[in-house]
Amino acid sequence: MGGITTVVALVIAIAVHSAYKAYTAPLRTISPYERFFSEDYYQARHLFREAARSANADLHVISYPVDGMSDLSIDVAILRGSPTSLVVHLSGTHGVEGFAGSAIQSAYLSNKTTLTARRHAQAPTLVFVHAVNPYGFAKLRRYNEHNVDLNRNHLTPAEFDAVRARDPNHVGYVDIAPILNPVVADDVSFWTKLAAHVLRYGYAAGKRAVVAGTYHDPRGLFYGGSELEPSHVLLGDFFTSSQHGLALDDVENVVLIDVHTGLGSRGDDSLMFNRPTVGRRIFPGQNVANAEEAFSGYDSVSGYGVDGYAATWFPKDTHVLTLTQEFGTVDGISVLRALRLENALFQYDPTARLAAAAHVRDVFYLHDDPHWKAQVASRGTGALHAVVAYLT
Repeated sequence: MGGITTVVALVIAIAVHSAYKAYTAPLRTISPYERFFSEDYYQARHLFREAARSANADLHVISYPVDGMSDLSIDVAILRGSPTSLVVHLSGTHGVEGFAGSAIQSAYLSNKTTLTARRHAQAPTLVFVHAVNPYGFAKLRRYNEHNVDLNRNHLTPAEFDAVRARDPNHVGYVDIAPILNPVVADDVSFWTKLAAHVLRYGYAAGKRAVVAGTYHDPRGLFYGGSELEPSHVLLGDFFTSSQHGLALDDVENVVLIDVHTGLGSRGDDSLMFNRPTVGRRIFPGQNVANAEEAFSGYDSVSGYGVDGYAATWFPKDTHVLTLTQEFGTVDGISVLRALRLENALFQYDPTARLAAAAHVRDVFYLHDDPHWKAQVASRGTGALHAVVAYLT
């Protein structure tokens, strides 16, 4: 029986691996959105700042120095509108995924027709947060300088104590950890071991174990940390202070939009809400089945950034809708494979990680696919239009 399992696992691994290798980028065509997409974090930040200035937005720069990288920042642009309604749009929570969200922000801020229409007195105030995780964006990592996944990290001290006290294998992370977190950046064993794990536990259980992450292994994939990370602290200080001129106590309705890439069908966006009934009212044509497939297994995840912001930035009686907008890229196994390889090199052989980091960028950002870029920018700005219309 063991021999049969090994053979089947190998066949599955080869099939998946071959399908991934067969992908060829489409021919390039000119897109009106192309100019908003960048090649690196610094270009993305420049485009965002230029778009913010052209829109006459208030621009704030939150310095984010990291050893050897003193020029990083989280940038915030504010388009002022109604004091009682607010939209906060976030890019780069997962670092390297920031290319998509950054382009959406720059495209929206550069749309003169949209900005002219905003002169309506009841249009909500818009706040664009560029590069929540600037280190990950600049270094082409999903995680920050402490290897922390910011979407597993927004917890209270009591919640950190609770997740660290529970069984590290409560959803199977320890079982799959040898596959996720090797000390040697090998590739062949990944396919065979992963296929064997799926045959034993099932794909759904494996995905749930992976995305739940760990609070016990600081070098592991999807590590949630042990305390609130600097990005969350800095943004919390910014939004709850008076430096931005926003009176959050007066805000009655808030929508938080966090843009990600990597899950779902290529170029399609999947939407996840904290209040699904309200979300479906704003986006009546959204493909619910597509979203359910993309976000399956995420019920075991804790520490989402937008959930933490909703709970700590605003008065308790504020109506807050959180929206995660996720754009599909390549298949999930290929994404996981890229993350695994890059993390092994980051942890144990950092001088050799550049090629692996570029590959991580390639699975989260289809920079050679103009059709994907057009879909991202169109649907991303479309989500903003829909939310603004709902609050106006």
